[in-house]
Amino acid sequence: MFSNANNSLGKGDCQSSNTDGSLQFRPTEKRMKTTNGESFSVLVVDDIIDVHRLTKMVLRDFEFEGKTLNLLNAYSAKEAIDKISRCDDIAVVLLDIVMESTDAGFQVVNYIRNVLNDNTVRIILRTGEPGAAPEKSVILDYDINDYLSKAEITSTKLTMSLVTALRSYRDIKRASELIEAKLKAENESKNAQAASLAKSQFLAHMSHEIRTPMNGILGLADVLLTSGLNKEQSEYIEIIRNSGSSLLTIINDILDFSKIEAGKMDLDNVRFNLHDLVSEIHSLYRVESKKNNLLFDTAIDFNIPAEVFGDPVRLRQILLNLINNSMKFTDSGGEVHLSVVSLSNKGMDAKGIREDTLNLQFCVTDTGIGIAPDVQRKLFLPFIQGDASTTRKYGGTGLGLQISKCLCELMGGGISIVSEVGKGAMFVFDIKVEVIAKGDRVGKGDYDIYPQPDNEAQDTLVLVVEDNIVNQKVAAALLRKLGYHYTIVDNGEEALAAVQQGEFDLVLMDCMMPVLDGYEATIQIREEKAFTELPIIAMSASALPVERRKCTEAGMNDFISKPVDLMSLKKTLQRWH
Repeated sequence: MFSNANNSLGKGDCQSSNTDGSLQFRPTEKRMKTTNGESFSVLVVDDIIDVHRLTKMVLRDFEFEGKTLNLLNAYSAKEAIDKISRCDDIAVVLLDIVMESTDAGFQVVNYIRNVLNDNTVRIILRTGEPGAAPEKSVILDYDINDYLSKAEITSTKLTMSLVTALRSYRDIKRASELIEAKLKAENESKNAQAASLAKSQFLAHMSHEIRTPMNGILGLADVLLTSGLNKEQSEYIEIIRNSGSSLLTIINDILDFSKIEAGKMDLDNVRFNLHDLVSEIHSLYRVESKKNNLLFDTAIDFNIPAEVFGDPVRLRQILLNLINNSMKFTDSGGEVHLSVVSLSNKGMDAKGIREDTLNLQFCVTDTGIGIAPDVQRKLFLPFIQGDASTTRKYGGTGLGLQISKCLCELMGGGISIVSEVGKGAMFVFDIKVEVIAKGDRVGKGDYDIYPQPDNEAQDTLVLVVEDNIVNQKVAAALLRKLGYHYTIVDNGEEALAAVQQGEFDLVLMDCMMPVLDGYEATIQIREEKAFTELPIIAMSASALPVERRKCTEAGMNDFISKPVDLMSLKKTLQRWH
């Protein structure tokens, strides 16, 4: 009778596939769960069937923290090890010591603690021969959680021992889960940081590799346009330059979108003249608007201070995106307007908190084709155009408005649209800029849209540090056109020697070069007292903010990104001589 009972397994047991009498350790097999989380699994290991029956009777109404027990049965150490090897959620083992051998129970303990390296399972020894295994040595030597003598055990004592074991099991599980969650979060954070760094490095390299050849195309096109070409030649070069500028716009949009996705879009905070910026934009579009028979005008609130702190480059980018769209979607005879007003003044806000910022609202209005309501709802999503026909007729990447929206938000504002099909559109965006305290003066390094030269260009000697032959030719042609004298060297090491031997007024420093890069070359130049005030201007094909910061940290005074156009180079150089 006992034999049949010993060979039968209760509901929920993990069945053994062993057929011989040997113990088989299988720690590498996948261990299954024996419960659905609504109960605790307790494995009763004893070779006497009455012990199993009595244990089941005593614990039939047992609950801990609202969970019942799922009792599993094993009648030998071999069977117990087989169950444990395949069941990974056993909370407590009620374990006899003497079964098929005098140390059978200890073999189970050894399997749990040393083979599986499982210190979570709680083990309670129940023995009918306590003299064969003294309590103290068993607990210390075998990592046993409790030790009960069958002769002295009572239902209350068994229940209390089980409660203590389950409480310990619960606490260990919670601690293990917290540690596992923390390690997982740390690992995910490290992976995210590594991915972000890799993406940033990729963007920097892409920016450099793309802008370097574009610098040759656009720079030399600028030079050729001012070299006395005939009308037909000028038209051809103008087409090359305009095509290159369009390609550069697309490249910039893609790089900007990638920076936004990577969370790497940063803003500058420099002093600039807002009224001059609006005036420059008016001048920029005046010729184009006349060519397309459009009326274009600008208006700015006279109460807005001329000079503020913000990011003029990104503000200009937003305005150009919106005005380009308006011009593109407005037919001949139409109108495009830009207006700027102040929504708040320096003083106290509604909560009585002092504000040193202005909330500026910009409106770009046109009388163009308008935008349907269903398109308006998704207009600021990436790669969105009005429809397929619009894409074919007007072109564009569909990234400009998405980028503009992100830039507005980075500047503390937002952007919206009001439009009706056939009646034009009005894009409205607001940003925050810092107010300049009275008495502040523009100093070197501040942004100024229309800088005035202090000296004649021909009295200025410029050192050009550039490793790319095409870019050397572009820099030489632009400097000649502007009337500057110049010397060209191939890398930072040659720049150090040239600075020490010559008397240069300015240095145009490329950043990525062999032998010695521009950052390290600048640091070494600054270490010599004679050159602490020498203006060094970074001329880099990388337009990422992190590269600008590296230039500043190295000791460079200014930054001009490739491709370099004639007017940008002129303005930058004039700030420093």
